[in-house]
Amino acid sequence: MGAFVATLVLHAAAVRLPGRVDSVRRFLLVGVPAGVLLSAAVFSTHGHSVEAYAAIGLYAFLCELYIFCFTLAISSVSVMMLITLREGRLDEGRFSAVHEPGQMVDLRISRLIRTAFLEHEQGRLRLTEKGVRLDRAFAALRRFFGHETG
Repeated sequence: MGAFVATLVLHAAAVRLPGRVDSVRRFLLVGVPAGVLLSAAVFSTHGHSVEAYAAIGLYAFLCELYIFCFTLAISSVSVMMLITLREGRLDEGRFSAVHEPGQMVDLRISRLIRTAFLEHEQGRLRLTEKGVRLDRAFAALRRFFGHETG
């Protein structure tokens, strides 16, 4: 558990550093080395035992849960609304204007462009190579789990 807490502290510091690396990659930049160090430590003290693999599995699970939770939170409309309200009260008309559906779509598009999944080309949006790879991965996962669309 200490390795995971240390990873969270390092991630909190890493997201405050300047640069264009997104928060998931910043987490991986600190989480993977911490996981390697944890693995080395538990294998050296416990060998290849059930306890060692359980510690590594728990660390991996907690890291995956953390990534899931914060990526869910940064793309959630409800969370964005709560953040807006945290800064002070707004009347309903102004609140609706701030969170107009078109603006939420624009925000998501700008995030996809910033993270290099989309790009503008001749006034249109298109998937980048990175976006195509992600789409293929999602399509494979949908097929694997039986969630194919139309």
